Amino acid sequence: MNLYTTDTIRDINEKEWNTLVGTDYLERSHAWYRTVEDSGMRKVRYVFLRENKRLTAAACCYVMDQQIFNMDLSLLGVGCPLGTSSAFFSRTPEQARMLLKGLEEIQEKEGTRRLTILNLRKEEFTTVKKWVKGFAEFSKLDNTYIDLDFIDFEDYLSSLDGSARRSVRKTLNRAQKRWGIKPVFTNNLTTWKEVAHRLQGYICEQYNDRSTHFTKQFYEALEKNMKENAELLLLFKDSIPLVFGLSLNSPEISLHKVVGVDPQYREYQAYFLLYYEGIKRAIERRQKRIYYGLTTYEFKEKIGCKREELFGLTRLRNPILNLALKPYVAVSKLSGKKFR
Repeated sequence: MNLYTTDTIRDINEKEWNTLVGTDYLERSHAWYRTVEDSGMRKVRYVFLRENKRLTAAACCYVMDQQIFNMDLSLLGVGCPLGTSSAFFSRTPEQARMLLKGLEEIQEKEGTRRLTILNLRKEEFTTVKKWVKGFAEFSKLDNTYIDLDFIDFEDYLSSLDGSARRSVRKTLNRAQKRWGIKPVFTNNLTTWKEVAHRLQGYICEQYNDRSTHFTKQFYEALEKNMKENAELLLLFKDSIPLVFGLSLNSPEISLHKVVGVDPQYREYQAYFLLYYEGIKRAIERRQKRIYYGLTTYEFKEKIGCKREELFGLTRLRNPILNLALKPYVAVSKLSGKKFR
């Protein structure tokens, strides 16, 4: 086995990378990692494992700031940057141990106190936790999705309960007939970077969190690397952009990444319209599933979303503090607390 680390995905051939990680979830793709690198929003490090010159395992990580026990416990997060997918790609216990060795080397160089494997789906979590030792397990906020086994949008509406169906129809009718709101779908991302950045800024300000506020440079990088698969949906009242959403689209999966809303125009219910138009668009594309991310569960469940559990594994470099971390995480789990 040949293990090595690097700070760019470009050290690996795109076809070889996508063969390893798959092509359905585009935030795992070579093009997404190039986008993140080019945007400058995250400094990503990689561990690659080759066997007989073939790429057989990999992990991607980046430094995150976080506090536990009122202490600054910066961590090396192993996960998809600016995403909700895992980035620990291993098929055997030996591969997992080798990847962990490379991650520990990066952790030492970066000087982080904690190593955390993020965004593991249940089947991934069940497997990986058997392969890595000394880690405390925790639950993350659930992801949300809708399986799109519908003939058309009307068929989708018929799957909702009566109250939700009437609410959707009422909002769509008002938007079209009373307010004259028009949807625009475009992959000219650079053209709309100012608008997208501004609208997302309102959401970031509302929740006092700018850690994932996509920069204008990000949209330039996204158009450069993923124009055919990335799409903006904007809703307009006359010439006023009310809301926007960004999605990544493979033939099977529509992955909705981020939204932004102008709070001056909340009466037009554009935030809800964004979801309805996104579902309609994905059904027209004959995609199999649409992901809508974390939080706002009550509304999402009303429109048919199901939850997908996500898990993590974490370990402190200091063995004494690590002993204290495990009961802390265990108590948090019993209390129902989940982490982003």
